[in-house]
Amino acid sequence: MSIQYPWALLLLSLVPLALYGRRKYVTKTGFAQVSLFDQNLQPSAVKRYGGDVLAALCMLLLVFAVTNIQYSSYWHKTYLETKWIMLVQDLSGSMQRASGESDRSTLGDVALEGARSFIDMRNKDDLIGIVAFSSFAKLIAPPSFDKEILKKKLDLLSRRGDSFIFRDLTVGGATNASYAAWLALCVFFMLVPEENQPSYEEINDLRYSLMGKTVKKLPIPEKLKNIKFGQGMAIVLFTDGRIEANASNEDVKKGLLNFVNVVDLVKELGIKLYFIVVGGNVNSEIRMALEGPEGSSPAGDIFYMPPTFNRQKIGEVYKKINDLEKNRLLEKIFKRKKDTRWPLAATAFGVLFFYCIIQATPQFRKI
Repeated sequence: MSIQYPWALLLLSLVPLALYGRRKYVTKTGFAQVSLFDQNLQPSAVKRYGGDVLAALCMLLLVFAVTNIQYSSYWHKTYLETKWIMLVQDLSGSMQRASGESDRSTLGDVALEGARSFIDMRNKDDLIGIVAFSSFAKLIAPPSFDKEILKKKLDLLSRRGDSFIFRDLTVGGATNASYAAWLALCVFFMLVPEENQPSYEEINDLRYSLMGKTVKKLPIPEKLKNIKFGQGMAIVLFTDGRIEANASNEDVKKGLLNFVNVVDLVKELGIKLYFIVVGGNVNSEIRMALEGPEGSSPAGDIFYMPPTFNRQKIGEVYKKINDLEKNRLLEKIFKRKKDTRWPLAATAFGVLFFYCIIQATPQFRKI
């Protein structure tokens, strides 16, 4: 409970003065003269003090209406959790080999079909974005609710579409998965409220800290530590290349990130990371960073796919990820302050109206 205008309580000191002035006026104009002649003509206690009581009550109610005493009202609201999910798709040249399907589709064709099916599985209020990579990474689609737009963006990564983006990325022979995951993380950084967004310098310093050898403690900006990334954020990375730690001096010169550090950052922030790896080539250090020691909470999961697979198999993997990232039914407690000003003011005017009725009705004058 709180008072909006506490200074208005000083008006209470005027109530006794107003009652004293009213009593003095009434005594002077009426009751004093009657008492000189006959004690039996004295008014009853109700008529003598009733007006004072009603006047005091009316003034008190008006003063409290001005101060506006507020109280808190709570209510519960249930809603479906909204997810932020980044789909990170490998588009290196090796993705153009045959998938094993009878229609001569490539590994990339089948992978994109799996991504499309995953988009259809998700809730309409989920924000989904797309990153594609080979030797470098590109943001193909910023997070969006529109599933049709997302599917059209996936078409840009298809060999049948033969887009400029497809040709540009498939030329690259390497698999820079660490930078692709970092780019997906940066998209999340830009989605948080502006007051919590890290500056360019903070992001750049953080990126440099991810290079080189594996570090025990990452210099994460305080702004990012206060954000609850673990509430519904995930990165799904599909690749057919071997995921290495990238910790050599040559890798540092090339600007490559140590994937172990990237995984540790993702885990520290609470974001889920899912690898869909064709051929099962995952560096043991990265696997340990993702899964953690036995008994600990993993940062995500690794789904191993055979060198050739069909749409059904990749669909099952995406369905499993969809189940792991199920939208939970959450409950939120809302708090809102409520005013007492208008109920008190209405009551005060009701008392005043009742007083006027008493004064104007002859029957009440005989009391």
